[in-house]
Amino acid sequence: MTPQQLLTFEILGVPIGWAALALLVLTVLPAIYRAARGPAEADLAIGADHVFFVLVASLAMLGLLWERHLLMDLVVVVTLIGFISALILGRYLGRSRSAAKTTETAATTASAGDAE
Repeated sequence: MTPQQLLTFEILGVPIGWAALALLVLTVLPAIYRAARGPAEADLAIGADHVFFVLVASLAMLGLLWERHLLMDLVVVVTLIGFISALILGRYLGRSRSAAKTTETAATTASAGDAE
């Protein structure tokens, strides 16, 4: 069975490909909520990575459903952009944590010096 035949196979009158695409898109809502309301900056990174994953998977599924090979090229471009943005965000979070540790260490040292 080819991917095209599998995605157009119907269960209860609904093609599997469209049902899977709808469920995939529904998973974006909790990721956006977590990124917006999360207590840590890492929640933003996780939410952004999930949204990029869903975008790539949705484009790939639409490319298969519509038989458009141009969307597969777009999948490669979006994947590269998502990878680079994840690297940049990880680097930013790493620097902000090391800066916070340095500030915390300096504050601890200063308070220990004041106690003497």
